[in-house]
Amino acid sequence: MSDIDPLTPGTTEVRTTYDTAGAPISEVRRTEARSSPVGWWIAGLMTLVAVLALVYLLTRPAVTSADAQAAVAADQARAQAAAEGALSAQDAQNAAAAAQANSAALAQSNGQAAMQASRNALRIETDRAAAARAQAERAASQAGASAAAARNASAAANTPPADDTTQ
Repeated sequence: MSDIDPLTPGTTEVRTTYDTAGAPISEVRRTEARSSPVGWWIAGLMTLVAVLALVYLLTRPAVTSADAQAAVAADQARAQAAAEGALSAQDAQNAAAAAQANSAALAQSNGQAAMQASRNALRIETDRAAAARAQAERAASQAGASAAAARNASAAANTPPADDTTQ
């Protein structure tokens, strides 16, 4: 049985017995675990960060859906125009490369016709790329006009009606 109070938390007892030349020696070591405030400091800092994040989320300005939709539509139109322009340029290069390969094979019989076909294919691809870009620019301008109309409608809805007190 130990002489240490069994209800004391964090206290441990280690007994070691040595046998030296016929006389056993018994050694007892008691250790106490002490609490540290580091855990409370970490919890407090985490709480402070959570409160700051909550304040930020509650005080930031709200984005209207009309503005957000207009911005998304304009970005999509720009991305579509860029993608179609890149694809059209790649198609034009592929068409030019194919036309050059065909013209080399047919150079003995009809070199002039192959060159003309290559130029026509390149012109057609260039015209198609220009038309796609114009269509994308029209879509972007329509999105901008739609956003402006939505902003105007939102502003008109937010203004209070005038008091007509003249009789």
